[in-house]
Amino acid sequence: MTEPDSSEEWVPPTPEQIADRARRADRGTRAALAGVLGLEAVMVLLVPRAIAFTTGLGPTRTILLVALAVLLVVAAAMLRRPWGISVGSGLQLAFVATGIMIATMFLVGALFLAIWLRLLTLRHELVGGPGGLRMLAG
Repeated sequence: MTEPDSSEEWVPPTPEQIADRARRADRGTRAALAGVLGLEAVMVLLVPRAIAFTTGLGPTRTILLVALAVLLVVAAAMLRRPWGISVGSGLQLAFVATGIMIATMFLVGALFLAIWLRLLTLRHELVGGPGGLRMLAG
């Protein structure tokens, strides 16, 4: 076992290093949020198949679900923008609302919402952005 060299003392990070770490953490958490939105889009596209076996699909439900899937994908692409987290947070409510069409989606939506909120909390801890309800706005 070797002893630590006394010349290698801990040096606190510089403000530039802290800012760089915050930028990387912000980019990483936004990428994870985009992944969640992408998975939600896939889930929304699976809903019509489940509805077709139960109550019947119909053109209105089909259009609503496809439109929501497209919005989720567009929002995932827009998460780089400052307002992207706000849009994604709003779409979380629309995703949970798909439970009106098939009740199982309430559970799936709650799980995705919990993941979304956990990622926002992690982003708040790493980046130091706004907390509470303001973190939903990015």
